[in-house]
Amino acid sequence: MTAPPASPTAAIRSPHAGRSVLIVDQGLAKHRRGKPIHGVELFRLYLIGQLLERGVRVTVVCERSWSKALDEYGLTGHPLLRPILVPNIWGVAMNALIGALGAVTDDFDTVLLGNPRKGLVPAMYAASLTQQDARLLVFAHRRGEYRFLDMVQGLDFDVLCVSEEVARKYRGNVAGTVDVMYGLPNHDAFYPPTEARKDDGVVRMCLLGRLPNISKGTDKALEALAMLAPDVRSRVELHLASYIEEPSARVSSIPGVVCHRWLKPADVPEFLRTMDVTLTLSSNETFSQAIVQGMLTGLPIIATRIPVFEEKLDTGGGILAHTPQNIAAAMTRLVREAGTRAEMGRIARRTALERYCWSTDAFLDQHLFPRP
Repeated sequence: MTAPPASPTAAIRSPHAGRSVLIVDQGLAKHRRGKPIHGVELFRLYLIGQLLERGVRVTVVCERSWSKALDEYGLTGHPLLRPILVPNIWGVAMNALIGALGAVTDDFDTVLLGNPRKGLVPAMYAASLTQQDARLLVFAHRRGEYRFLDMVQGLDFDVLCVSEEVARKYRGNVAGTVDVMYGLPNHDAFYPPTEARKDDGVVRMCLLGRLPNISKGTDKALEALAMLAPDVRSRVELHLASYIEEPSARVSSIPGVVCHRWLKPADVPEFLRTMDVTLTLSSNETFSQAIVQGMLTGLPIIATRIPVFEEKLDTGGGILAHTPQNIAAAMTRLVREAGTRAEMGRIARRTALERYCWSTDAFLDQHLFPRP
C-alpha cells in the first residue's frame, strides 16, 4: 500500500454521511512495539480515512501506541473521528474490552469487529450488550479458529471475509450471513510504468513481504535461483523486499541477490514498476496484498500452489510452481520468453482490476450500513 488517506478536509458526497461506526480491531488493540505498519492494520487505517471522507462518524479503539500512526496517516484531529486510546494493561483482551466499554455513552449504527481472535471475545460480548440496537459485523482477515467460534456461539453477527478460503470456516458455524469482499483500497497507485525501461538483458524478479519470515518463501526462491542454468542465472536479478532487520550475510552476499530494508508503503508502487516478475511463494495466505500489487502493476506472477494464489491466477496471469525445481523452470521460461512476460502481465492486471480493487462505497452500501 502506498499514500496515506486523504486529508481531513477532503469530502465525498455519500448517502451514509452522519452514520456512525465503532471499530474494535484485534491489531489496533495490540501494542505496536515499534513494528512497521503493514497488511491488515494498514488497510484498516486507509479504511478509516475513507469512511471519514464520506462523512461517517468513526469511533475506534486503539492501544495508545497507535496514536503516532493516527498522526502519520492524517487522521488525528478529524472532527468525525473519536479515538479511544487505552493503555496496554493486559494484552488485547483487556485493551479491547476497556475501549469497548469506553464507548457506552454513544449509540452506533454498526460495531465493526476487525480480524477477531479469542482476545476480542470479551469486547464482542460487551458491544453486544451495550449497543443492542447496533449491527455487529465481523471483518475477518484470517480463518476462524474453532475455539473462537465456540466462544461466540451466543452472539448474533454477520461476517465479511477477505477470501473464500477464510469464509469456508465461518460458513455453517455462525448464525449470520457470511460474505466475501476485499481488495486494495489504494489500487490507483499501482499501475505499469509509463515508459518502457531500456533493455539491458536483466530480468528483475522480486519477492515482496515482511522479511525475514520463513512463510514468505525466500528459501525456495534462493534454492530455485541456484538451480538455474548459467545462461539464465546470469540474466536474473532477485530482489528480496523488505527486511525489518539487517538481512543475513549468507543471503545478502549471494551474487545477483539484492536485499532491501523496509520499504515505506508509499515507496512500494514505484519499486514494483522497476521489476519484471513478482514471486509470491508463501506457504500460507488468506488473501495476499503483495500478489495483487504485482498484478495491478502488470507483472507476471510465479506463485506457490495455495488456494488464494490459484484463484488469482486462474485466468492465466502467471505460473503456479510449488517446488524449487518448478519455480526454477518458471523463472527460466519468463527469462527466455519476453512475450510471455508481457501477456501474463496484461492478464494479471486485467484480473486484478476486475476482482481485487476495494470499493468503500460498495462496502458501505452492502455491508457496513446495508438497507433492511
